[in-house]
Amino acid sequence: MSLNPYELKRLSKEQLGQNDIEFFRERYGKRFVRAYRAFEESRVTKYVFRPSESVKWTVKGRKRQYLVIPEIFCTCRDFYQSVVINGEAKMCYHLLAQQIAAIRKHHNTIDSTDVERRKLYSEWRKTG
Repeated sequence: MSLNPYELKRLSKEQLGQNDIEFFRERYGKRFVRAYRAFEESRVTKYVFRPSESVKWTVKGRKRQYLVIPEIFCTCRDFYQSVVINGEAKMCYHLLAQQIAAIRKHHNTIDSTDVERRKLYSEWRKTG
């Protein structure tokens, strides 16, 4: 569920041109459009919990924040249905948005505590 080296290189460019946007739209369809919008709207957040130094990512969707385990898992319904059950998609737009934000080094970063992480987990673990 990760981007291939060519895709990583294209996303690493300082500015994405129209050809780049079209390339990703052809590969990922509306998922890329939604992912790039989430990236541009700064809806991707990296949490760093202390003292454990545990890192967790979330992407704010239409309904709530979804927990994203980079290149592996998302708590959204689309991931479950389209990726896991039907196998019709490589990843949901939240996973793609997280990768874009990490590659382009543009995301919110929140430093928090391990105690707070436990509280957040109960909300993030919900699927839907």
